[in-house]
Amino acid sequence: MVREFGTQLLPGRVDGVPKQFDLVSGDGRIAGDAKYYTAVNGTSLPPAKFATIAEYLWLLEKTKARERFLIFGNDRRVPEWWLDRHGDLTSFTFYYLSDGGVLERLN
Repeated sequence: MVREFGTQLLPGRVDGVPKQFDLVSGDGRIAGDAKYYTAVNGTSLPPAKFATIAEYLWLLEKTKARERFLIFGNDRRVPEWWLDRHGDLTSFTFYYLSDGGVLERLN
């Protein structure tokens, strides 16, 4: 993510939100969280994880960060399924980081 945004991102808080995000710039203008989800039994849509994604987007929404994002690892189908169903509800960026270290923007 350092290459993507050109600045160091560390765990931290953003003013007004009582949650430590996984990736925050020193000035608080960039905030994101990392998720490592998989499909239920390796094949099915994960409704509980969908709720958690919505929760983190809501928390990010409350920040005044200029750039807000979620980055996913493990099973790229999970964020793709979420975006297929609810992608029109968010303007935040979803990324997928493969096991090989390739970063992809999903929306």
